[in-house]
Amino acid sequence: MKYLLFAVITTLTLNTSSFAKAFDLVVTPSHDEKPVKKEPKADKPLNGKKLVIVVSSGELEKAGMGFALGLSAINKGVQTTIVIGAKALNSAKLEGIQNKFIAKNMTHREILQKAIKAGALVQIYSMSAKALGLGQEDFIKGVKIVKSINIFEKMYEENTKLLSF
Repeated sequence: MKYLLFAVITTLTLNTSSFAKAFDLVVTPSHDEKPVKKEPKADKPLNGKKLVIVVSSGELEKAGMGFALGLSAINKGVQTTIVIGAKALNSAKLEGIQNKFIAKNMTHREILQKAIKAGALVQIYSMSAKALGLGQEDFIKGVKIVKSINIFEKMYEENTKLLSF
């Protein structure tokens, strides 16, 4: 057992840089070795990807998951469009009481505002807004009421993924 332990320690000592590379470590070099540096992770690892999230559910958790994924995606560099329609419209309204989405400890409105601030495009389906008698002034800053063709254009852009909640 002594010899096995000695062999392992000797091997690790002789191959410090290889060991460090294998386990992504930073090590102090000995007199004859160059330092092994850990590569910095990209801030936006998904730059160039595109995502459209359609949220039509008025359910707190279901809509919240869609909005939270949208916020996460934009923060990772994904070009994100969140389309809101039907019963989810209350989430983007300027006024009204909203419960907190537990996973983010924020209301839908707060999540959407953060996503917009981070660069997400948030669109309201015009037919849903019209059916409820809502206009642009009824929604939070940065949200835009659009027609179906605008939504389709985003959905059919090359290399775009679609999620629906």
